[in-house]
Amino acid sequence: MSTEKPQGLRKRLAGNPQFRELAFTFRMMRKSKITVAAMIVVAVSYLVAIFAPILSPYAPNFQHLSQAFLGPTQAHPVGTDELGRDILSRLIWGSRISMIVGIIVVVVSTAIGLPVGAVSGYFGGKVDEVIMRFTDIVISFPGIVLAILFAYILGKGAIAAFIALSLVNWTGIARITRGVILLEKEKEYATAARVLGKNSFSILFGEIIPNSIQPVIVWASLSIGTAIVSLAGLSFIGVGVQPPTADWGSMVSEGYAYLVQDPTLAIAPGLVIIIVSLSFNIIGDSLQDALDPQLRRQSG
Repeated sequence: MSTEKPQGLRKRLAGNPQFRELAFTFRMMRKSKITVAAMIVVAVSYLVAIFAPILSPYAPNFQHLSQAFLGPTQAHPVGTDELGRDILSRLIWGSRISMIVGIIVVVVSTAIGLPVGAVSGYFGGKVDEVIMRFTDIVISFPGIVLAILFAYILGKGAIAAFIALSLVNWTGIARITRGVILLEKEKEYATAARVLGKNSFSILFGEIIPNSIQPVIVWASLSIGTAIVSLAGLSFIGVGVQPPTADWGSMVSEGYAYLVQDPTLAIAPGLVIIIVSLSFNIIGDSLQDALDPQLRRQSG
């Protein structure tokens, strides 16, 4: 009896087209050792963020001034900063903000940009003209400069940084979605839905968008790394996460002042930012290849 249930579940999953597509995509991505390593890095980073209170050997803001600027020791594997705070503990707690805010920014940006781009591409005409001209205006400003302005106006801090980045990043997915919708709305299944009398809302969000989701997934996976770097940049210049809260960007900023005396203070969080953001980019590139129809046919 205990063996029949798992077997029945496997059969049902195997018969599910969406599950088969997901499993096939994962198998294609798993062929690359670099991609597997990147997925491990991302998975470990999120586990560290979730279990930070358990994994951290010290409180992130615990100060021991007599032990400032210690090099790596058994008690402090990465050393201590100018206030005697354990660098490893601050890196662990800093992952909570960077990893969580990074994915929240992408989710919110997608929630804004996806419907905006979909409506623009589907209805066209004056609707498309107005939406795309406004999008062009936003894009015409350097993204990080606009994010700095928004974060400063909103009063600085982690929440201000995430809102600022979300208000800037939605334009990318809006343009991608618009381009895909322009192609998809002319296909036979969309035409058949119109002939059957379905309304525009049902056709757009019930038929076309589900068939246009692959570019959105790729964009999201690539954008998480960018969001993490952007958040670190805002914190570095003082409009993002504010001290003494542990954050990778603010740690680089604080360590920059002691770069000659103890370069580890800035290099350690800088390396973490580079490794994590690079891992997301590798996963995004691999996912883009895995979802490419031509490559899927060749591998299938």
